[in-house]
Amino acid sequence: MSAYNEEFNKDNVVLRYIIVAMLAELKGKIYYYNQIDEDTSKKIDIPFYYSITGNERFLLDNFLYDTTAEGKAVGDYELVPRGIASLSTMAIQSANLTNKFVRSEFVKELNGELKTFSLMTAYLPVTLGFDITVVCSNNLEMLKVTEAIVSRLYKSQSFSVDLGMMRVEAAMVIPEDYSQERPFEYALNDKKEWKVTFSLEVQSFIPVFEYGIPYAEISKLVEGSSGKGIGVYRNGAIYFGNVMEKIHATVDDIRKSPDNGLLSNLNYTDPSTINSGPVFNDAIIDSELNTEDGESQDYRNAEGEDDPGAQDNISD
Repeated sequence: MSAYNEEFNKDNVVLRYIIVAMLAELKGKIYYYNQIDEDTSKKIDIPFYYSITGNERFLLDNFLYDTTAEGKAVGDYELVPRGIASLSTMAIQSANLTNKFVRSEFVKELNGELKTFSLMTAYLPVTLGFDITVVCSNNLEMLKVTEAIVSRLYKSQSFSVDLGMMRVEAAMVIPEDYSQERPFEYALNDKKEWKVTFSLEVQSFIPVFEYGIPYAEISKLVEGSSGKGIGVYRNGAIYFGNVMEKIHATVDDIRKSPDNGLLSNLNYTDPSTINSGPVFNDAIIDSELNTEDGESQDYRNAEGEDDPGAQDNISD
């Protein structure tokens, strides 16, 4: 397996994919300019990170033990300005759900070959709520950041989320209200930060497969499959080829079916007692002799235009 197809514990998590796609969309989008001197201006990009606070073991490993072993300075390096995104809410928009399940086709790598398989899929519309905090170094920078956010993000931004074997659409929606924290009171031992805080909503979809198959289980189902054609889920596995390619049908008359219902076994109808085929008439028809009299034949010009009797009728 190539490095591109390697999977890790962080993979196959749809919510993580949406968060990563949102951070990638914000990367390099929010920026402002600082005037260094009369002739020079510098572009300042605002990076966005996902909040990792709350895990003491992670902070110790990344900012204390590992840094000491590598001879780096102990502590976290807080870049200013920076944006921090924290997931706060998640809701399913059931009113926007149209079709419960639709037939969808996906592509997955199997033994160095791309395979297409089909599953009944429901795309649940979800809304993820994020609390965004942008840390600034001074009051002027806070105003520039607020203006950049309004200019680049208001009112909505569309982007795509790559889920590995499919792509779903997403959109970021920001509000009209922004909170600005201005720490104008200082102390010798207190650290003050200017902050711009606002909420952000990401609207996207989470695929839900038939029979409640987890997203992470798709790779396991495809691994044990073989064959050609389009794979279809059946009896707990995905089978390729000869699944929906043959249709078995009969041409028996509908009157031969049970009279209590097509799926009923309570009654049996003897097919030999039903005349379901065409009905033929075995009677013999004999042709009769022509009994028309001569005057009638002359009147209707039975012999053609040379018939003298017919000519007389025409002249009369």
